[in-house]
Amino acid sequence: MRTFMLAKKILLPMIAILAILLTAGCGDDKPKESADKAVLAYAELYAYADTDKLAATGMTNAQKEQITQALLTESDQMFQSFMLSKDNAMEITDYYIADRKANMELKAKVKKDDAKNPVVELTATPIDTRGAKQQMDKNEDLVAMGVYIGLAQQQGVDVRTDPTYQQGAVESLKGVIDDMPYDSEKTLDVTCELVKSDDGKTLHWAPKDPQAIRKFLDGE
Repeated sequence: MRTFMLAKKILLPMIAILAILLTAGCGDDKPKESADKAVLAYAELYAYADTDKLAATGMTNAQKEQITQALLTESDQMFQSFMLSKDNAMEITDYYIADRKANMELKAKVKKDDAKNPVVELTATPIDTRGAKQQMDKNEDLVAMGVYIGLAQQQGVDVRTDPTYQQGAVESLKGVIDDMPYDSEKTLDVTCELVKSDDGKTLHWAPKDPQAIRKFLDGE
């Protein structure tokens, strides 16, 4: 059961980018940052839970931090389902994000320059979802972890305080992450729209369907 959960959820858990920016009406003002830079920023938030291109989105640091913490918290909770201690779950989350940064290359370029709805071509090496599931279904360490947890629970033992289990679980999950397959380069056309910044003073480009980016990066 836990192997199935990991296969479904190890792709960094993604909540929708919050509707924190208001859609802008038509006007003569134009965003200072290009649409491709904005799309790349959104993609980095989904892929890495962070971006250094925040200015292109119109989000405040507080808003970005809210999204980042939501993503990291959900990932921590998922790894804690393998009965990891809180500290070890955080360690594995950081390890997984580092793996995504090392293997999921992101690029963006304007494909259609339009004053109202430009289209950006997002290129990435997304996770091979099918390959990842097959890999995890066959992973003997994950199967053994599930058996160990089941036996411990029957005996009333909390493996979260068992240093032997914790060490083995951390090593096993890092091994799963190390073997995580990534696909060859794929592209997604992202249609953008104008949005207002939090204070309503500046315009920025944003993807009309941020969830499409999330699904693309997770190989859905």
